[in-house]
Amino acid sequence: MRRFLLIVAAAAFAVTTLPSVSTVRAAETRLAADMEIPKSVAPPHGISVHKGPPNCSRWTDDCVSCSRGADRAAPVCSNIGFSCQPKPVRCLD
Repeated sequence: MRRFLLIVAAAAFAVTTLPSVSTVRAAETRLAADMEIPKSVAPPHGISVHKGPPNCSRWTDDCVSCSRGADRAAPVCSNIGFSCQPKPVRCLD
């Protein structure tokens, strides 16, 4: 019986001293119109990842990987991931 009374007293104390759920939710709620939209990061200027460095057979910007054959044909590139952040183009071979 004593344990039960202790639990009830602790619950009553918690209910009276903690902020209500609606107060906490109101403080955390932000509307989409109130949020800042981060500025888009422009891909690094210089060499286009789809054209590649002139004397390079394989290159990447850590999002897209491209390669071209020895006959200087058009490069073949992978698809970019939807959450990838491009870095400067670097030659692999």
